[in-house]
Amino acid sequence: MSFFKRVMIVLASLVCVFASGCAKKNSSSGSQSEADTSSSQAQDSSGDESEPDPKPSQTVQGDKIKAAAKFFENDRYEYVCRVSGTHAGATVSLIKNNGACMQTTDYGFCKSVIYCNGPDTIRYDDLTKAFVNEVGNITTDPTGNNITETVKKNLPATKTHIDEKDAQKYDAEEYTYTAGTYITVLDFYFDKQKGTLSKYTVTYSVEGRDDEIESRDIVKMSSSDVSEIGFSEYEVREKYTDFNALSESAREKFCKELLEKHGVKEDDLYEEGLTMFDLKKISYSDFSNFLIGFNAKKSEKK
Repeated sequence: MSFFKRVMIVLASLVCVFASGCAKKNSSSGSQSEADTSSSQAQDSSGDESEPDPKPSQTVQGDKIKAAAKFFENDRYEYVCRVSGTHAGATVSLIKNNGACMQTTDYGFCKSVIYCNGPDTIRYDDLTKAFVNEVGNITTDPTGNNITETVKKNLPATKTHIDEKDAQKYDAEEYTYTAGTYITVLDFYFDKQKGTLSKYTVTYSVEGRDDEIESRDIVKMSSSDVSEIGFSEYEVREKYTDFNALSESAREKFCKELLEKHGVKEDDLYEEGLTMFDLKKISYSDFSNFLIGFNAKKSEKK
């Protein structure tokens, strides 16, 4: 898997974290317990004395993962984690306060920000120094983050990737999502005394490829000690270029100047399935993700 695509996976998952925070609260719980099935009751009603083969027991998710998912239902909270592994490392800060949400992803060499207030979402970064204003993108319950999705999808509990040393230090819960040849295993580690989430790993497995492993260490997860959101739309519009307002020729020029500034060659674009001809119509997300991924790759080589 190319480095750019790895970064895309990270960015996609991080945006999902943000989307979960900005979404309207879903009235129906995604972690409803399934009704218990009793074979003995069925036997009594039928009068059949024969014992049927026992059915596999239903998967019961742990209380700790449910509590961690419920955290994101708070009206205000602050969630900070460090992402590391085979992907671009970053520190992610997600704040929900006073009806607004802001996610800041700090890669060390640049910061990428997503701000949401009601139906309006503004995305920008200080590497491209560009922004986009999107309306209506995050107004209903989206896919959510890894934590909430584990509960929402009622993923089955497994024990395939839990680290033995970590299992001695933490209470561990593992859940697996399977879709065709794609398998995602999530290992959550909780503080034995407090029951709070300390860290988790995500293992992406695709048939015929090496596993991609991403680790997230929880730095802060609080609904009481919440920082203020420092955001000024006026400053963003003054300092950054409105990417969506650029004409095709202006967008091409804007992107080419940035690529030249950062030492990007045509071969670098080609490795990620892009060409110079794509720059006229490339989206802000695709271009910023590429440039961030390219610079992350350079920083790894230093």
